[in-house]
Amino acid sequence: MGDNEIIIGGSNGGGKAEAASGDAPLSTFEEAERQVDCAVCGGALQRPMWTVRDTLLGSTESYRIVRCPDCGTLRMSPRPTFDERRLSFTDLYPLFDWALGRKRAQADQRIGRFAAQINEINRRQHPGKLLDVGCGDGYFLLGMQRRGWEVSGIELHEKVAAHARDELGLDVRGGAEHEVDWGGRYDCITLFGVIEDLDDPNACLARCREHLNDGGLLVVQTHNIDSWEARHFGSHWFNIEAPRHVWHFSPVTLEKLLQNNGFRQEHLLHYGAAFVTERSIENRRGKVFPSSVLDRVIRKAIVAPAAKIAPKLGQGIMIESYCRKTGS
Repeated sequence: MGDNEIIIGGSNGGGKAEAASGDAPLSTFEEAERQVDCAVCGGALQRPMWTVRDTLLGSTESYRIVRCPDCGTLRMSPRPTFDERRLSFTDLYPLFDWALGRKRAQADQRIGRFAAQINEINRRQHPGKLLDVGCGDGYFLLGMQRRGWEVSGIELHEKVAAHARDELGLDVRGGAEHEVDWGGRYDCITLFGVIEDLDDPNACLARCREHLNDGGLLVVQTHNIDSWEARHFGSHWFNIEAPRHVWHFSPVTLEKLLQNNGFRQEHLLHYGAAFVTERSIENRRGKVFPSSVLDRVIRKAIVAPAAKIAPKLGQGIMIESYCRKTGS
């Protein structure tokens, strides 16, 4: 394999990425102290993969994605500081559209987006106390509350946290997960789309273990860098999402991270999302998709069916791990 041919994913990965651009300038993020060791194996070695930009919100900065040659985990290194990355979760971030009033939907519609998670958790755990770390607008919590759970949440964006408190009447604390008091102990802790954003995933998982009751359930959801789609689109994949996403895990490396922190995985679910494929096509093309009759045919005949089929083949673009503490 040539020096510029990089394999994406964990030990079960495969497929060539596009040529690494490790010599590209990194603007203000060259300081040695911002180099990031691997969260999974602790390795300091890194192989350049891509230099990317923030294609979601737009940015003049460049960010380097590297691969750990020891375990295959991808990460952003060097990385902006947490406070710098925090600024990228602006009011314009799409996941805040409902909380900030740019989009409107009935509560049942928003709760329905989490139907699979709500049903799976209730199948595995009797209702008790639940903490959702990175709870967003709070509709997952509202859905769990309706199923008999006593719910609390933590949300980085204060305006979004205020929506959950004021509009939905939920117990949601504004701030980063390492800044706020988690309270007592819980029967279920959830992290949906959070682990990839953290400076230190191991510190957060240690805190999860501390606050999870024996026999309790931990649910960790993140994107799957070892999926067919991620390997196909490479640096254009929508879920790279620098600078918000620091870490990019595969099913293998996510399970290893959890094991390192005293959790055993009971079950792994795969999910698809056609909109991620569509935005990835836009990133690669540099124009809106669909923008023609042929594009609409492609969306209907290929993109939409693939989003349903890939998870059934263990190739979901999102993975969700259901775990228990070891020894409990």
